[in-house]
Amino acid sequence: MNGALAVSRYTLVEISRRRLLLVFFAIGAVGIGGLGIVLKAFTSAFVPGGSGGPGYQGPTPAQWEKLTELQFVSNLIGVLGVFALLIAFAIGMTVIYHDLESGAAVAIFSKPVSRFAFTVGKVLAAAVAMIAIVGLLSLEARLVMFLFGGGLEAALWFETLAAVANAAALMLLVLALSAWMNNIVAAVVAFIYNGVAGVVTALHQQLLTGSFGDNQVLHVGLNILYWLVPHPLVSSAPREIVRQEFEIFAASQPPDAPPVDQIVSSIPGPSSATDILWWVFVVCVLFAILYFAVRRRQV
Repeated sequence: MNGALAVSRYTLVEISRRRLLLVFFAIGAVGIGGLGIVLKAFTSAFVPGGSGGPGYQGPTPAQWEKLTELQFVSNLIGVLGVFALLIAFAIGMTVIYHDLESGAAVAIFSKPVSRFAFTVGKVLAAAVAMIAIVGLLSLEARLVMFLFGGGLEAALWFETLAAVANAAALMLLVLALSAWMNNIVAAVVAFIYNGVAGVVTALHQQLLTGSFGDNQVLHVGLNILYWLVPHPLVSSAPREIVRQEFEIFAASQPPDAPPVDQIVSSIPGPSSATDILWWVFVVCVLFAILYFAVRRRQV
């Protein structure tokens, strides 16, 4: 345990010196703040202040502000997810690869520090760094939300946790691959795999909504593929945002408009306990692969 903690402290110091992470954090912080200010300025300048005249059934000024807040939170979810993945790549490509390639691992193993403690320490440091960076961005996002009066903070926190969990799984994959191959190649392979997993998950969601009919071969094939890839964890925030947006415009919808449940059915709902357990299993498998790679690596 002491060896793992020592490796973690050393790794966190090394991570703090990486300018790439600082650049990602700065871009994310400026982007989140700028997004909030722009949307607030747009709301103040263009949202009508009156009721719209006799017979007007559109959104009220308060509803327009609510709609802007919903759009802001929706954009924030996307921004935080993207930056969490970028940070996962940046950390995963360097945390172990540089020590193994530079020979620094030789000095660490001679302390002595076991390879298991080395692996645990590296993963722990990487996770702490990611949580700290994404957490700070999420905290800034919550502060910016006060421009719109707040009210969706809980949804943002849960979605942030999901983004960190998804990025952690991807980071472990990059770490494991970078112990076997060049870190750039490892990042490319992980990027392709993550994209394929996203497509499979999206197709499986369409399968659940009945978009592919009763083709049993397709059903079986997609179900098999679905359980061969990590399942991205999601909160109820995306579905709830769409539901609230629909309710704002409900009064102006034609009588034959589809019900809100039908509209939101195509949007993934909150992850089930099965999905969470599958995420835990995938993380454990990726950690085992990483440890095996470190143990077999000649330094």
